[in-house]
Amino acid sequence: MLEILRGFRPGVSHLEAARSKFVSADKWCVALQSLHEQARIYPGRYVATARACGQGQQWQWALSLLCDLAAMELEATVVSYSVGMSACERGKQWQRALSLFREMCQGKLEPDTIIYAAGISACEKGSQWQRAISLLGEMGAVNLEPTVISYSAGISACEKSRQWQQALSLLNEMQEAKLEPDTIIYSAGISACEKGRQWQQALSLLREMGEAKLEPDYIIYNAGISACEKGKQWQRALSLFSEMRQAQLEPSVVSYTAGISACGRGNQWQRALSLLSEIGEAKLELDIRFYTAGLVACEKARQWQQALSLLSGMDEVKLVPDKLMHTAGIAVCDACGQWQEVLLLFWGLLEMKLEPDFGSYNAAIGGCGRGRAWRQALAVFGKMLQARLEPSESTRSATVRAVVEGMSGDRWKPNFAAARRKQNKCFIP
Repeated sequence: MLEILRGFRPGVSHLEAARSKFVSADKWCVALQSLHEQARIYPGRYVATARACGQGQQWQWALSLLCDLAAMELEATVVSYSVGMSACERGKQWQRALSLFREMCQGKLEPDTIIYAAGISACEKGSQWQRAISLLGEMGAVNLEPTVISYSAGISACEKSRQWQQALSLLNEMQEAKLEPDTIIYSAGISACEKGRQWQQALSLLREMGEAKLEPDYIIYNAGISACEKGKQWQRALSLFSEMRQAQLEPSVVSYTAGISACGRGNQWQRALSLLSEIGEAKLELDIRFYTAGLVACEKARQWQQALSLLSGMDEVKLVPDKLMHTAGIAVCDACGQWQEVLLLFWGLLEMKLEPDFGSYNAAIGGCGRGRAWRQALAVFGKMLQARLEPSESTRSATVRAVVEGMSGDRWKPNFAAARRKQNKCFIP
């Protein structure tokens, strides 16, 4: 293809074809280098070549070509600045994009709405919400009306920075300007409310979408369900879950995880496990996040048998419990006084070379005290020192109490051999 390109003057369509051809083969930069050499003969093709570079995520090439324009003493245009800023925006180079914007303002060219939109979008990519809002304010000062694209980038910048108040403020400002928000803008607004734990605001925006006859997509539903989960609104979370299905949108991993977590926060462990059982029918690959959410639900409801059932059932689907799951299991068994299970899970953590947290050490030592297993208490305390964790005063007292009471009575000796046969694992080091 390079041989063919050497024989004629390249146009925009040829540049796009060359870029498409070589993107998949990782050789497109070679093609553009050849076109760059051709463009030295035909300077009018520089901007088109720079645009192709920008669309190919090669902002350095785009700026290099535009710098060559200045070297050839050719005046930069609004279009060339727009191409350069768009290339920087795609490459997440917001500082460079704003530098081009300021350079343009200091010259004889006046930025238009497209230039401002490119600058705001660059700030959005860099999570610079203050700068994005500042540029939106500047538009009014130069008698330019912000567009839907400008507001969309500004709201998205606020969403990424967890500035839900600013996102809603821009949304209201947009509506006052008689501009109609689209699905993308509502999605950013609802996501901002979700990150800000504002479930009422998130549901309010969902209602607005319905009034505007805009159909939420699965990303919007996920954000709404997650917002309700964080607000401990399990009924509303399940309601959105049902609406999602009625809209013929298949719940995703995020949907199920948020739904199960919402039920867990509302002490609805049966509903949480019911959702967990549906995942296989939904043709979703079982993920450790589902089990973690279900286990946390059991922990909050103090359903230690169900928690252990989830842990043991993970082996059937070829998933390995992680540190968080073991810790949750230890917590629920400790809360329910099941000290033998606490020790089994604790030693299981060490066997998997996962470092227990401070709470797990305390739970294990406390369990040893309840079972008068003083040797185990000393072993756990020794492991804690090996991990270079400084025992608290209460931890030391619990260990001493377990040893004293265990040695004075020693009425019960834990049958860990039977437990190992049952679990088919060796938990005790």
